[in-house]
Amino acid sequence: MREIEDAQRIAERSGDDFALAFARMTLGVALVHRHTVAERDRGQKLLVEVSDEFLHRRYLLAELPVVNVYLARERARRGDRNNAIPLMRGAVDELVSDRQLPGWGVAATGVLVETLLDRGADGDVPEAEAAKERLAAAPADEGLVIRDIWLLRLRALLAHAHGDAAAYTDFRDRYRDMAKTLGFEGHIAWAEAMP
Repeated sequence: MREIEDAQRIAERSGDDFALAFARMTLGVALVHRHTVAERDRGQKLLVEVSDEFLHRRYLLAELPVVNVYLARERARRGDRNNAIPLMRGAVDELVSDRQLPGWGVAATGVLVETLLDRGADGDVPEAEAAKERLAAAPADEGLVIRDIWLLRLRALLAHAHGDAAAYTDFRDRYRDMAKTLGFEGHIAWAEAMP
C-alpha cells in the first residue's frame, strides 16, 4: 500500500494526468481488497471519483470496465448482489469484446464468478462455469501465470459448488501450491482461507 500511495504522490507532482489516473485506479482497487471497512470505503470512494473522471475527461475509457467491476463487487459485498451482478456481467462482456480478457478480464472474471457463487441463485453456477470456461479458452501467451492461478482458484470454487470434494481438494491444493511458489501474497491468503 505504501508503494502505491508513493506512486500516486509522484504522479501528482509530475502533472501527468494519465499516470495519476492509473495510480488512483490502482490505489482504489488495492483498497477494496483490504480487510477493514474504512479502507474498503475509501477504495470505493476513490473508484467512484476515478470513474467520474474517466467519463468526464473521455479518456482511459478502456479501463472503465475494471473500475465498474470493483465498484459492483463492493455493492455486492454490501448485500446488493442482484443489482451488482448485471453490472459485473456487462463489464466483463465489454472486456471480452475489447479483447482484454487475458489482461484485466482475468480478475474481472474471477470477481464475477465468485459473486455468482456467493449469491447461489438459479442459473448462477452454470453461468459461473461458462465464465470460467470463456476465460480458459481465451487466446493468451503461454505461461500467463495470472490467468493460470485464477483458473485454479475458480476451478476449486466451482468444484466446491458442485459438491465434488475430490476435485475441490485437488484444485485447492494446486492453487495454494502455485500461490506459494509464485509468492502471490493475496492468493496465498485466499488459498489458506479456503476450507
